[in-house]
Amino acid sequence: MKSEQTNAYTEFHADDPTLHLEYLYGPQWRDVAQIVERATQLTPDEREQLNAAAGNGLQDALSGNQGLAGLFAGLAGPAGDSQPAQIAAETAKEFGRSRHIQIAGSIAGQAVSPTSGPGADDVGGLLKSLTSIGALVTVNRAVTAAALGDLVGRGKFTREVYDALMRPWTDTIH
Repeated sequence: MKSEQTNAYTEFHADDPTLHLEYLYGPQWRDVAQIVERATQLTPDEREQLNAAAGNGLQDALSGNQGLAGLFAGLAGPAGDSQPAQIAAETAKEFGRSRHIQIAGSIAGQAVSPTSGPGADDVGGLLKSLTSIGALVTVNRAVTAAALGDLVGRGKFTREVYDALMRPWTDTIH
């Protein structure tokens, strides 16, 4: 009898896309999916604005003499900027959402990265991808905030932390 109940449940829910999205992104899946979908539609101007919004000098590091060391040093952001991301990571871990923000970040990265089409597998495609790192960081922070949106006010994950993660995205994408 239990086997029949399990099969009926599986058959009923197997085609429910909401169930799959909630499993991937958590209870705030609608907000995460909206950001990911919009990230797939970024124009070149929006990419540049998101790179600038990252506020971490990635473009300068790419075009200057700093090389990859300068580029990767800039990923943490300006002084104090990594604190909201750290608080979000700690909150995700505390409330069992680490997997949700990892998956959301991965999918957002695929949405932002130019990984398909002509030139995606050559050096030019790699360089084009590197010039989108600021956009990737900005989108990743936005999906992290979105995935944890229902936890605002719990512990150190305050409205200010949420806004700090989300603001570069919302200020750029209207």
